[in-house]
Amino acid sequence: MGDQGDRLDGLLQGLSNNDGMARMRAREELVKAGMEAAPGLRPLLASPEKRLRWEALKALAAIGDPGSLDAFRTFLDDPDADLRWLAASGLIKLGDVSVRPVLQALSDPKAPRGRLEMGRRVLNELAGGNPQLSAQLAPLMEVINGTDQAVIGERAARALSDVDRTSGRTPDSAV
Repeated sequence: MGDQGDRLDGLLQGLSNNDGMARMRAREELVKAGMEAAPGLRPLLASPEKRLRWEALKALAAIGDPGSLDAFRTFLDDPDADLRWLAASGLIKLGDVSVRPVLQALSDPKAPRGRLEMGRRVLNELAGGNPQLSAQLAPLMEVINGTDQAVIGERAARALSDVDRTSGRTPDSAV
């Protein structure tokens, strides 16, 4: 496996340490290792231990691991607000590639409130420096704080269609 693999294994184990400072140091070193650490971090997202999921999610979000896109999207539905926040941070770090999955998630008329809140956070951040995206999202952003989830889902679907049209995607080619 080699010295680097052994080092990464030790750091991954360090995320389970009872000492918060030791966990933080291990996480920071894993973030410095970047994409090399991501494959070892991803399985920790399924841990029954919330603290370990939190550490792994925080590290993956800081790394900006594209391989964690689906996991970030899934964690938007987590019952724990801290994990939802970290997932949204990961989606923001990934940038424009996150727009479609977030809009797809918001298109569900039964989207839980936590998903709506974090979806709004992600889209606000990503649209901030992109006037075209901001214009496409404006009708959705007007209603996303409301209680009529059917309207939110409808506007999210419309924004997704607009984003696909301007990017040259068709519903069949959109992934």
